[in-house]
Amino acid sequence: MDYPISNTTRVFRPLIFDLGNKGDHQMEQLTKRVEQLEKTTQQIQMDVAVLTARSEHFATKADIETVRTEQGVMRFEIMGELGELEKRIDIKFERIDKKFDKIDKKFDKVDEKFTQLNDKISQLNNSLTWKIMLPTCLLVLAWFVQNIVLKMS
Repeated sequence: MDYPISNTTRVFRPLIFDLGNKGDHQMEQLTKRVEQLEKTTQQIQMDVAVLTARSEHFATKADIETVRTEQGVMRFEIMGELGELEKRIDIKFERIDKKFDKIDKKFDKVDEKFTQLNDKISQLNNSLTWKIMLPTCLLVLAWFVQNIVLKMS
């Protein structure tokens, strides 16, 4: 482009408005921003790769539903086994109760025998008292009366 001030052709544009310097400055800023954008994009790509790797281990709704179903089945089985165990324990306690009933009957028989023995001992004591001790006491009393009381008079 030719300017009327000079008749010579110019190879470079005139720097009247200092456009070149502003353009260079704007270009540097743009370059820096693009570099920063590239860094940010790389960081985003790395984050996405990490999240993608992690997401392979995430559970899906179907996985959760499967676990819930399995949990329900296991709970049902455990409750059934606990019911069976409770029945077996009840049966064993019934057997133990029967054994204790038998033992109680045996103790009742032993108590009855001790009561009979105690009655026999009481009868023997009564018999001894009336058949031996009372006559002996009367004899001693008679001897005492005869020897001491009659001799003193």
